[in-house]
Amino acid sequence: MKLEKMKQDHMDLAFEVADAGVSILQFEEGVQKRTNENSGKTTLQIPFVIDRVVDGPEENRGKKLMHFVPIETEYGEKQLGGLLTLTGLIDGFAQKFGEDVDVTSDQLINLLKLKLPGKFIKATHEVRKDQSGKDRANITRFEKVSNDSPPKTRTAKDSENKDW
Repeated sequence: MKLEKMKQDHMDLAFEVADAGVSILQFEEGVQKRTNENSGKTTLQIPFVIDRVVDGPEENRGKKLMHFVPIETEYGEKQLGGLLTLTGLIDGFAQKFGEDVDVTSDQLINLLKLKLPGKFIKATHEVRKDQSGKDRANITRFEKVSNDSPPKTRTAKDSENKDW
């Protein structure tokens, strides 16, 4: 990489908001625990990429979404349990942590970072304005991906031997 000073005072990252629709999402690496400096509340930030469009514009494929789970609330704990159930991970997590787990523990967060990437989930998403008036994709429903419609993306294990 050649290090050069930019000629402009801005940089467009070409981030595109996904249009409303129903998609098969793939969990990506980069799950993070965020703590609000003012309130002290903890939120789980979960990145996705649209793997397949079920309903909506095909241009959504490949666009990225971010979902935030307020894990220190009953609502957030319910969401996290739902995500683990819908991805088939709940039994393993329950076996490892028991019935009652601190959802903010580094051990749990680190295991989420390892186990969620590469998993698939079906999501309904719409576009809403944020507090600044910018369009944001907002996930309103998650569903289990049915066995009769497997995702088309190769898994890391599939590409492990073929890419080297």
